[in-house]
Amino acid sequence: MKIAGLSDRYPVAGKELTQKKPNSVKEYSNYLTQKYGCLTRGPNSAVSVTGGLLKKAMADEKTGAWLERELAKAPDYIKAAQESAKAHGATLKSVTIEFGEEYSTMCTLTVTDGGGNDPEIDKWLERVKEKRAEQKEAEKRLEQEQKALEVQDGMHSMEIHGKDLEDLTKKFSGKLSEQTQFNPFGNFDARA
Repeated sequence: MKIAGLSDRYPVAGKELTQKKPNSVKEYSNYLTQKYGCLTRGPNSAVSVTGGLLKKAMADEKTGAWLERELAKAPDYIKAAQESAKAHGATLKSVTIEFGEEYSTMCTLTVTDGGGNDPEIDKWLERVKEKRAEQKEAEKRLEQEQKALEVQDGMHSMEIHGKDLEDLTKKFSGKLSEQTQFNPFGNFDARA
């Protein structure tokens, strides 16, 4: 008599792919720069975050969420400013956005006559867009890896041999007690 097809829908080993939380302002700044392409300066465009806001965002989850939300929108703000200038017969020549303490945002724009788009800002916006697409792809891959790991950890097969159902049950209980976690809702098929 043997038991086959044991499956547990929950991970046993508890493995999870996680990112290390930054310990310093410099690490947090590097993390944000990698995640948000807009923090990489262009010739005529820049988005920055003050050191005070970085410290506050590290300590306060709400501030960190606000900052990341605003950084994600920054290229859209610049594109909107560019389109607005163009609609009024002008050209946006340079733009700087600085996020500061107390949820403040300072924006400096240089606008000239001409009614077009500055090619340097267009190139910068395109690089930011590509970085955003790469980031989404990386997040998607990470999510797929986590799901694959959960499935791999959550499914187990074991073969137990015994002389009767009572013997099998004892051996099965022994094997389960060796696991680090036990799911009472797991299932198995008993075949004679």
